[in-house]
Amino acid sequence: MVTVVPARAEHGAGVAAVAEAVRFRPETARGSEGYLVYVASAAEYARRLAGSAYSVVAVEEGQVVGFLRALGSGEADWSAEHAAMAGDWPLNGYVLIDQIGVLPAYQGLGLAQRMLDAVVRRSGAARLGAMIMHAPLRNARSLGFFTGRNGFALVREVAEPPFMWGYYEKRLTVVS
Repeated sequence: MVTVVPARAEHGAGVAAVAEAVRFRPETARGSEGYLVYVASAAEYARRLAGSAYSVVAVEEGQVVGFLRALGSGEADWSAEHAAMAGDWPLNGYVLIDQIGVLPAYQGLGLAQRMLDAVVRRSGAARLGAMIMHAPLRNARSLGFFTGRNGFALVREVAEPPFMWGYYEKRLTVVS
């Protein structure tokens, strides 16, 4: 049985393995598969997870089979670039979905949704943001997950040649 639990530093190697399994490879990539462009080392993922209040992993029999790295507005890894993507609004109650990955054998089982739901419950966020690649290949699987199923809307496109990203957002509470 797959369980979703808070991510900890000791999950770093498992997260790195999942990330590598879904790494973007331009020569073989298909937008319908979903993928990650930036993949860190096991040590870097361990460091990032240790400092994250909201990240979660999906685990089966001790093995990480999926992860969702989420940054809260006050966390150490929050960069000027992340803040700029969020616009001019106050970042209080804001969570950025930095990366999400599920091993191919576990895709289509609802794990991504379970992980996103866990992050929302843990964070109490009023707003969620996510970056999704638009070019050189459109990440159709991620777009469908975030925009179709979960109601995220495109806020702006961000160029980082050779890539083009869409910054998507969902407000969970009405802000007046």
